[in-house]
Amino acid sequence: MFEEMDESAFPEFLAAFWGEKGWDASVTPNDDGTYLVAGDKDGGSTRGLIGVRPGGDTEVDASEVEDFAAFCERKGVDVRVMATRGRFTTGARSAADAADVHLLDPNELATSVRDENAEHLLDDFDGDGGGGLLGVFPSVPLPVPAGIPVVPLLVAAMVVAAAVFVGPTLLGSVPFLGGAGGDGGAGGPNVTALSLADANETAAAVRWDARTQTELGNYTAPDGQTFVVVQFEATSTSNATVALRNGDFALAVNDTFRSVQTFENASDSFRSTLLPTPVPGNGTARGVVVFLAPADPDGATLVETYDGPGLRFERADLAFDVE
Repeated sequence: MFEEMDESAFPEFLAAFWGEKGWDASVTPNDDGTYLVAGDKDGGSTRGLIGVRPGGDTEVDASEVEDFAAFCERKGVDVRVMATRGRFTTGARSAADAADVHLLDPNELATSVRDENAEHLLDDFDGDGGGGLLGVFPSVPLPVPAGIPVVPLLVAAMVVAAAVFVGPTLLGSVPFLGGAGGDGGAGGPNVTALSLADANETAAAVRWDARTQTELGNYTAPDGQTFVVVQFEATSTSNATVALRNGDFALAVNDTFRSVQTFENASDSFRSTLLPTPVPGNGTARGVVVFLAPADPDGATLVETYDGPGLRFERADLAFDVE
């Protein structure tokens, strides 16, 4: 049933199959050839994730199932599924039973499709790329300009999967840059910040503001691009020190995820504002993260990457001291 299906169409089929069962599902690819199908159901009260290994010669072992289950546990995923056109080892099946992960190999998926009377979906995924569900989420543009780091696609996929679970309520409540902001508001693009941390597991509260500028220290943005400068004030929510690093932040802009820009020849004063920044227990520290983005972006969203410490963003009117 699935032998002739393109590898890229297989996760799209899974998303469409979930759609038949009442899920709002979308697909995002990873740079290692795997995929994530993230979805929610019943108005977002039920959250699901499918880890997809589409290769027909794939053998999924116990360690992969355990890693997937651990990620789902951290993100509060209710329905956990792994799917492959290959096979699961005996160890993988034991690990899945222990971690409440449902496994779908071609035989099991074919049975589910027949039980749900969803065979008609197969006509839309006949090897020509499928129904076009890919492209819903940002992906890394190719080629990437030299010197402009972009978040690895695996990290981006995890960020997106987590963002899907947040739902429109939070997305609609974050403040925008421009008008409502402080020194960073004038003439800048619409910038939001998306908090993914559980309210009971927040390591630090981050007050932030942002602006764009083409000159930064002794650096000039390339033609057609601008620096998005995010200045923040982070306060630890416990007596534990929180270390903030470049890898904890990403900027979603124009359908791509950008990582924090680095500056090899920055002045000492500018360098002192950049990460890493330790936030002392029950204390506060200030810092700056800078991204390189198109000069006229449609908008941008600051997010914490999936392995960050757990940040809660709050827009504030901060005075900028970065030139």
